[in-house]
Amino acid sequence: MANVQEIVDLWKDDQPKYEDLGKIVSSFIKNKITDYELLPEVQYRTKELVSIIKKVRKKQAEKEYSYQHLKDKLGIRIICTFQEDLGIVEKFINENFVVISVEHKKDNLDFNRLDYVSNHYDAKIKCTVTEFKRHATFEDFIFEIQVRTLNQHAWSNTAHSLSYKRETDLPDKLKRKVYRLLSLYELADDEFSSVNKALKEHQENITYTLLRKLEGKFYKFAKTDYDREISLLDINTILNYFETDDNAKQQLINSIESFIVTNEQKIQRIYNDNRNRFYEILSLSQPEIFLVWYMLQNHPFTIKDNWANDFDDDDLEQIKTLWGNEL
Repeated sequence: MANVQEIVDLWKDDQPKYEDLGKIVSSFIKNKITDYELLPEVQYRTKELVSIIKKVRKKQAEKEYSYQHLKDKLGIRIICTFQEDLGIVEKFINENFVVISVEHKKDNLDFNRLDYVSNHYDAKIKCTVTEFKRHATFEDFIFEIQVRTLNQHAWSNTAHSLSYKRETDLPDKLKRKVYRLLSLYELADDEFSSVNKALKEHQENITYTLLRKLEGKFYKFAKTDYDREISLLDINTILNYFETDDNAKQQLINSIESFIVTNEQKIQRIYNDNRNRFYEILSLSQPEIFLVWYMLQNHPFTIKDNWANDFDDDDLEQIKTLWGNEL
C-alpha cells in the first residue's frame, strides 16, 4: 500500500514546482490561443495532497501504482463555447505541446450510453516553442489538459454535486432521470452549434455576419473579450451610413477579412503599443474598430460626413491618429 509519509514528502517538494508550471502553461495558453481566433476560459489547479493519497491507494487496489504514475498532479482546463472549437484547440495543443497520450471520452462511449465527455491530453511543454525555452527545467514534467464545452463542463460539475459516477449503481427509474438530464446537455451542445452555424450563414443579417467575421480577429489582437451589445449597435449604425447602397455593404462584408490580414503587422503594432491603454482608448477594446479603420481607408468621406451624428468627434480623431490616416 501507499507509503503516506513518502507521498507527503514528495508532494511537499513537487507542489511549488507544479504550481509555477501551472502559471506558466495557463498564461501561455491564454496569450497564444487567441492566435487561433478563440477566447476560451482557461483554468489550472494542482492536485490536493489528500486527493493524491486517495487516488494512489485506489489505483493500487487495481494494479501496481505509485506516486510517480500520477499524470494529473497539475491539471489545465480549457472551456470552449462550441463543439467545433474542440478541434481547433486540439490543433493548438498538438502544435505547442508534446502530447504523450490523448483520450476523447466520447469516442469510447457505446451508441446507447450517455456519460461524461471531455477530451483529455497528457502533455509536456515543448521547449522548441519560444515561450517555453527558458523553462527547460520543467521539460519532463507531465500534466493533464482537459478540453470541454460549456455544457460538458456544466454536466461535469452537476454530476460531481450529485455524486453520480456509475449508472450501473442506480435503479432503473433513477437511471432514466440521469439519462434524460444528460441528454439535455448533449442536445444543448448540438443545438448551440447548429444555431451558431445558421447565424453565420444568415446573410440577410449583415450586422451579425460582420460581427462574427471581426470577432476572431479581435481575439487575436486584443486578447480579451468585448461588449456584444455595443458592437451590434455600433456596426449597425455605421452600416446605415451606406443607406441604400447594398453593393457597398456587400463589398465590405467580402473584403473586411482580407483588409485585416493585409494590415496585420500594422494592427499588431497598434495593439502592442497600446495594450495597457484600453481604458483611455476604448475603441481598441471593441472589434468594430476594424470596421472604422476599413472605412477610413476605403470610404473616408462617408464616415467623416456621418460620424458626428452618432459618435464623439474626438473618438474618430483618436482612431485616425492610431491608424495614421489623414482625411
